[in-house]
Amino acid sequence: MRRGALVLVPLVAALALSGCARKGPRAAARTSVVAMVGDEPVEEEDFENYVRAAAGAGLGQVSPQVASSLLDQYLEERLLERAVAEAEPSPRGKTAAERRAEVLARAARLEQITDTELRAEYDAEPARWEHPPLVRLSQMILPDRAAAETARRRVLAGEAWEKVSREASRAPNAASGGGLGWLSRTDLPSEFEKAIWGLPAGGVSPPQPAGHGVHLFRVDERADGRVVPFEEARPALRLALSEKRSSEALERLLAEARKRHRVGVIEEHLPFPYVGGAARFSLDSAP
Repeated sequence: MRRGALVLVPLVAALALSGCARKGPRAAARTSVVAMVGDEPVEEEDFENYVRAAAGAGLGQVSPQVASSLLDQYLEERLLERAVAEAEPSPRGKTAAERRAEVLARAARLEQITDTELRAEYDAEPARWEHPPLVRLSQMILPDRAAAETARRRVLAGEAWEKVSREASRAPNAASGGGLGWLSRTDLPSEFEKAIWGLPAGGVSPPQPAGHGVHLFRVDERADGRVVPFEEARPALRLALSEKRSSEALERLLAEARKRHRVGVIEEHLPFPYVGGAARFSLDSAP
């Protein structure tokens, strides 16, 4: 019995030493460890795989700036994993992504967003919900005023705008009618704005000289300005407020996790000059 006990003690000690080497501050001494998140080492191989997934290239194929930025991002993700694992009550999601989303939603109080809060967001940015009047335009570009007058007369006489555009216009998209899409009054060039804005739907402007030809414009359609009412804006408001709260909750979770877990890179072990923002882990201070 005594002999068995004597054999067992060195074995237990060896396992304990092995565990300390794999995890804890002493793990930082291994040259394969490029950073520490609390007592958890970050292996270069794991970071290399992360870089390949994010950048589509190996660690040696990206610049020090990109590698440093990705390392900072990877350390934040590892830190967030710790925060999620330590959350109370424990999240019930089956996957890591589901558990992370559950913890963030809880921290951001996404289920507690009220109509009062949404209304406050709506009232805080009235200009966001004001849609100005718009016009949908098409244009032709003719070589001179005479050609522009001829094209205008043809359209006013009943010929299809698209046909005249294909035959006479020099606009890049003349073959398809020269459509310019929807524009507000402030989108229009000042030299054309007065001639265009007062036209009704279907109206054709007089020839408008410019440095590269003479323009004709047709107002294809008009849309009156309006203010989006609160009820219609509610889904967009909820999404925006949820994103804002989630971002703030993420920052709080990371800040709290940093207080519990020291995060630092081990510059001596990195295969590139580190220029990121994480703290440096000093091997001299490791026990």
